[in-house]
Amino acid sequence: MFRRRWSGLPADPVFASDLTELGYFVNDVDEIRSIQNPGYYFKYFLTKNERWNERQRFAMNEAIAKIISSRLDAEGLTTITLPLGTPKTKPHVPIRISSDLHARSTRVVLLFGESAQEFGVLAHRVIGGPGGITKGSVLSFVQALKAQQSSATDPSPPGIILTNPGELWWWPEGKRGLTPTGRHSIPLSSAVHYGVYHDPDKNEIPENRTIAEHVACVLESVVETLVNKMAKLDVIAIGDVAEAVEEYLNDHAVWERIGHRMNTLVVLGGFYNSANFKCEGFKQFMSERGRAYVLHHMPLDNPVAGAGGNPKSACFTSFGCPVYSAGNAALTEMLLIETQSAVLKWIQQIALKGDGYKNEMFEIYGEEDGSCIENGEDSWGAWEGEAADETAIEKVEN
Repeated sequence: MFRRRWSGLPADPVFASDLTELGYFVNDVDEIRSIQNPGYYFKYFLTKNERWNERQRFAMNEAIAKIISSRLDAEGLTTITLPLGTPKTKPHVPIRISSDLHARSTRVVLLFGESAQEFGVLAHRVIGGPGGITKGSVLSFVQALKAQQSSATDPSPPGIILTNPGELWWWPEGKRGLTPTGRHSIPLSSAVHYGVYHDPDKNEIPENRTIAEHVACVLESVVETLVNKMAKLDVIAIGDVAEAVEEYLNDHAVWERIGHRMNTLVVLGGFYNSANFKCEGFKQFMSERGRAYVLHHMPLDNPVAGAGGNPKSACFTSFGCPVYSAGNAALTEMLLIETQSAVLKWIQQIALKGDGYKNEMFEIYGEEDGSCIENGEDSWGAWEGEAADETAIEKVEN
């Protein structure tokens, strides 16, 4: 009979969380390239052993996180922990806010990224490929916001809050949170160990156990405590986290408390159906000052549906607000990257117009029968994707 000892198992691969030691550098156009072959980007398939590939990717993500963190420091964004006041050695979620957030008394912009991404990351395919670190992360978003003005009477830039719904799984040994996929790439006892299980006592973060709890923690603890009471809120949310944000706001008690502070809500992807709206205040707000962007073949910023949706479209359009095309974006993680200019232009326009702004009206004409779907018609509230014909779109009223 043969017996294999634990000491005989292959050791788990170790990679340094340093760009240079991994064999890469950042070139003059902000792209990560191979030191050995500067014409090549990051190579995930290092070997045929997937564990080696996962561990290298984990180390590369840590190296990228260090770069993004140092650049956010340079942009004047400071780190705070959730729950507020939690020591960095205890289970916590780090987020970033403007260092002078409380002094921003006119407007504050909150960004809720995807739950699958590390903090500050929009799309690794851009960070590690064509486009580079700034374009593929929140850095370009922060820089663009700092060039805006808070209102027609306040030329200073708006305050910024960068949330962190992705890193909610606490890694005790690393003293930080990890993404749902990142947790499986942490160092193990050997290269053939199955992985780690979820222990609620060790791996959950108080008040941030789920995406919904994180959204509530930000909009209650952070906004209520650290944001000036006079400041309006522009909220931008991506994918599944956008659904959690809408679910939170779609509540009478919540809207009574925070609704008067909401300036805009931009939904990038997600599938929260307006048929679920139970709070009239939130429903009216979405119709008048909400906007959604979806994956669509039309050029960027072309209208796809009104507040009532569009059954002529193959994509989901029942957001309860005007829906626009995200242009070249083919994946949810690319939505903010591709729509950033349009989204920031829109929230800047609203900030300059003030409380008098309401969404523009437009009509969408079907090619076959010439039927008209007007912005705001609730009869198109359900998702009816069977009619996937192309539509010709014409704005008729601004």
